Amino acid sequence: MKVVFSFQKDNSSKPQRQNITFEAGLTSKIMQEIQQADVLEISSRLAKKGIPTDFKGNQVVAWCCDKTVGIFEQLNKEFGTKLALPKGIFVENFERLNINNPTIAGFCNPLRSSNLIKGSNIQVNGETLFFNTFEALKGKHSIHQHWLYDWTNIDSVADYNYSQGSVATDHFLDVFMHEFFHVAHEDRLLHKIGEGNLERNIDEAKTVVGIENYRRKYGLKISKICNHALSSPLEAIACDTSRTVASHLDEETLVLRQNPFIGTPYERLSLWKRINIPYYTDEQRPLTEILRNFWNGKFD
Repeated sequence: MKVVFSFQKDNSSKPQRQNITFEAGLTSKIMQEIQQADVLEISSRLAKKGIPTDFKGNQVVAWCCDKTVGIFEQLNKEFGTKLALPKGIFVENFERLNINNPTIAGFCNPLRSSNLIKGSNIQVNGETLFFNTFEALKGKHSIHQHWLYDWTNIDSVADYNYSQGSVATDHFLDVFMHEFFHVAHEDRLLHKIGEGNLERNIDEAKTVVGIENYRRKYGLKISKICNHALSSPLEAIACDTSRTVASHLDEETLVLRQNPFIGTPYERLSLWKRINIPYYTDEQRPLTEILRNFWNGKFD
């Protein structure tokens, strides 16, 4: 569905709705499916697949996560990928989580179990996803901004974020596929380079020096994905993989029309193709090969 909404410039209450027209993928048929979604049924179905959930009755998050699981299952079954699924999916007020930025829409708890929930001794497994209720945020912002913190506006928010250059695609499933790809990428690297090496790479990438070096070395090329991709190699991969898959989804069914990874950094290459990848200096390396390195755990 093409979404058109109008924003007026107002210094006291921005961002407000402005004139933006994009194709974010949320058709009237899909909207109806979401409105009729049975959250308990979705939770039961995902539980049978080994994914515990608590959607807190949120039909949008439940339906979109269920659909994203289906997309990942299609990738694995039809195209031979080995993308891990989350170990749990929960909707939570992010003010209750021990994270640096409680305003984000989604969060992937990486690697090890941790005391993620404030005031609780419950250990949250690594590769577990959380999506924000946005409960606390509306009270902190102008009424003109409340639409940004309402999951029923997911199509409009996707358009807005894309118009700001903060995400790589305006597809409404982006926020979900982005977090799912964090799980898949980190699980891949756990098996490829080991937990110790992965943890060290992530820790180094998060330091001020690590971020500065990353942007100095790759910023010009990585910025072609989106602004958020400049945060770290892991974010670059999550942004680009989500964009890649979204561009191959059927608009009505959200089924993949073909293997989205052919000709991308995420394609499973034969030994012959791998050994024939040219050597590049840092200055010469194209974006495709930068991302291929990140996908395989080579962050520097």
